[in-house]
Order: sequence, then structure tokens, then C-alpha cells
Amino acid sequence: MHQSQKLLDMIEYYYDNRRAFFPEILHMTPDRQQDRVLKAFDEGARDVSIVSGHGCGKDAVASGLGLHYLSTRWMPKVVCTAPSKHQLYDVLWSEFAKWLRHMNPVFRVQFQWTKEKIFHKNHPEEWFATSITSTKENPEALAGRHAEYVFVIRDEASGIPDENHEILVGTTGTIETLNFMISNGTRLSGTFYLSHHRDKASYDYVDRWNCLESTWAPKGYPKKIEKRYGKESSIYRVRVLGLFPKQEDDVFIPYDWANAARIRDFVFDPQAKKIIGVDPARYGDDETVIAVRQGDGFLPYHVLRQKNTMEVAGFVANLANKEKAVQIFVDVIGIGAGVHDRLKELGFNVMAVNVSETPSTEPAKYHRLRDELWGKMRDWLEQRRGFLWDNEDGELIGELTTPTYGFSSDGKILVEKKENMKKRGLKSPNKADAHNLTFALPVSEYRGNDGWFEMAQQQDQVDTRPLDVEVGY
Repeated sequence: MHQSQKLLDMIEYYYDNRRAFFPEILHMTPDRQQDRVLKAFDEGARDVSIVSGHGCGKDAVASGLGLHYLSTRWMPKVVCTAPSKHQLYDVLWSEFAKWLRHMNPVFRVQFQWTKEKIFHKNHPEEWFATSITSTKENPEALAGRHAEYVFVIRDEASGIPDENHEILVGTTGTIETLNFMISNGTRLSGTFYLSHHRDKASYDYVDRWNCLESTWAPKGYPKKIEKRYGKESSIYRVRVLGLFPKQEDDVFIPYDWANAARIRDFVFDPQAKKIIGVDPARYGDDETVIAVRQGDGFLPYHVLRQKNTMEVAGFVANLANKEKAVQIFVDVIGIGAGVHDRLKELGFNVMAVNVSETPSTEPAKYHRLRDELWGKMRDWLEQRRGFLWDNEDGELIGELTTPTYGFSSDGKILVEKKENMKKRGLKSPNKADAHNLTFALPVSEYRGNDGWFEMAQQQDQVDTRPLDVEVGY
């Protein structure tokens, strides 16, 4: 049989047979949850929305569906979008590259992969998949994609601005238009949330994937999240069960606020000074966490386990020198006092923070300083302007969004204590506390000579006005 005829026969066979295309052409084995989506598209679904837990293979399926469309339609356009460059290029687009490599050569040789586009070698301007970041600042970039066959893939759809969802509705094909939304359920509002609630009937197929049924999810991940945060926590619901966060009045920091800071595209200000927060612990179950903030953005945090006072102080000293931090905040309750004293002895600009003391700026609102620091973090997240770095397991987001709150007898806010969380079988929120410490005092812009310790010590060379009055640092 002639090679071109063989290809045409294969295209005809796989045209609406994704359940065969995935294992036979992509060499990908879908699990039962993923297979349900392939079946829905094969049976004619055009608008599909999937809420998924963490690690359930959503990007693998999204990229596989995109490659199937490129391989079986005539001169199609596949539009891929996500709310951040990291999610789009480092996650989804890398999955496209991976499964393109795995593809049967009969199909693979037709296409060329680049960092932003996959195109048919014979029709590069008319037959392609493209990646476009979806933010409030660039809605126009999503407009104007038309062809006979159009497939729109919205990854992490919960974080895509509603106005951009509306623009994508106008991206249509004259013969066929497919829409695929997939995301963790991080928000309790917006287009993606409504697709699983009020507007569910408007979609051809809506489903939920969870880690407990997934063969793709990391082994032991559900138990790990359950042990750290409990089955009732928002992070367990979102990242394990594939549900939306609970809309509870007693959770102090809403999940969607914290998660939005994690996925937000953010450019660090190179002129902004760095500060460090240290929540120390010596031995046992707790861990020492060191947070680093530069302006409105947090850099990757550091975790130390089973380190004594001198070892922790030495690590922080080296980190402060490396980052040229202008201020270090240390929680001095317990062994933190020794860490503070050693850093001060070494000449660092270090501040002792006793979180059990009276609030420093809002004593009428918060019961104690720790509550106020949590409040400042909450206010900062509510403003939706900063960036939180978190690891793959989302541990920082989990810690920030697990504590509950109440009120003291005199009506002041009380954030759940570490001891009470441990009684509930939950892990102490050391990562969250370390990050909150960076809001302990407004950090001013130091001016004068180039010596950063000297600037902190010579008051006549220090401008004590906050860098940003609105945020308060």
C-alpha cells in the first residue's frame, strides 16, 4: 500500500477514535478517569470541563487530545492557553513535546515542535497548535483564531480571567469547534466553577478526577496530604478529591487567594531589598523554615530538620550574605532566642519577634502579634498583587489555608494555635509562620554607602519611610 494511502486510512480510523489513538499512536495508557473523557469526545461531545486532583495526568490528556486533533483534522488550529507562563510552557507545552516524541513516526514526521508552536511542515501558517498565556493584561492575544477546525484547550482554567473565557467563546471553526477546560478546582467563582455548578447543563460532558482512583497520581500522595492537613481541609479537597474548596466562615485565609499568588506571573523588582523570616525548631517533628521575600515576591523557602541553634544560625547567616538581606526576622519563642542572639553577635541586622506579645499596629483588631502577622499575610493575599513560591505538593498553600479562626472574649481575632492544630492531628504550619514573619515590621529603603549592615546601623543614612505604604513594608 502506498504510504500516503496508509496515512489516509489511519486518519479515517482514528478520526473519532481517541480511545484507540492514545495507546496505539501516542503509546499512552489512559486510566478509567481519563478514558471517560476520550469516550465523551469520541461520542460527539464538543464542550467538556474536567475538575481534577493533583497529578491525575490532566496535562498528558490535554496534550494528547491536541496532538490527536492536529493529526486527524484538515488544517486545524489548536489554541492552548493557561493563566501563567509556567503552567503553559513548563507544564502543558512540555507535555506536548513529550508525547510528540512518543508518537508513531507515521504521524510524528509531519510536525515540527518549537517553544510556542507545533506546525505541519507543509502548511506551517495554516495547520498548527499555538500556546498563548491568558492574563488580564493580554486578552486581545486570544482573539481572532478561526479556521474550519478549531480546538481550544484551557489548562488551569480556574485561574483564567472571565473576560478571557468570553473572548475564547469567539474562537470558532466553520465546520467544527471543540472546547476542553481542565483544572484544579481552586476558585469558588468564575467560568470554570460555574461549568460544574450553575452552567453545568450547558456543557456536553462534565466530570471530576481524583487521586484515589488515578493510576497517574504520585504513590502515597493522598495519605501524605491527609496526614498533614486532614481530610476536611481545602487542600485535601482540591488536590486529592478533585473538589472545589469549602466555603467556610472559619477558615482564615481563602484557598483561592493563596493559590492565585502561586500561579501568578510575576516579575521580581531587582531594586527591591530582600528580607528573611526564620521560624526555628530544634529536633522532633517540627522543622525550621526560612522564608525570603523580595518586594512583593517570595523566593523559594528553605527547610532544615534536626539542626541545633548554631547550625540554624550558620545557615541563615550564609543565606543572608548570599542574598544581601537587609533585615532578618526571627521568632524568638523557644530556641529561636539563641538563633537571634548568634546572628546579632555576628553583626546581622536581626529583629527578635515574640509572636505571643501584643500586636504592634492593630491591637484593637488582633489578640496577639501572631494573629496580626497572619492578618497581614491575609491582607497582602487579598490585594492579589504578590507571588508565593511553593513546592510541587503545595505545602505552603496548604499551611496558609488550613488554620481556622475565632474571636477572643473582647472581640479580637484569634487564629488557630499550633497546639490546637496538632490536637486535630495536623502538622504545625511552620512554612506559613516563617513567611508571615516577613511582615513583622515595615522594611525601609536604605540609602547611603554600599555597606548594607553599615547602612542599617547608621541612622542618619537611613530613610525610614516604608517602601510601599499600601502594603506596609
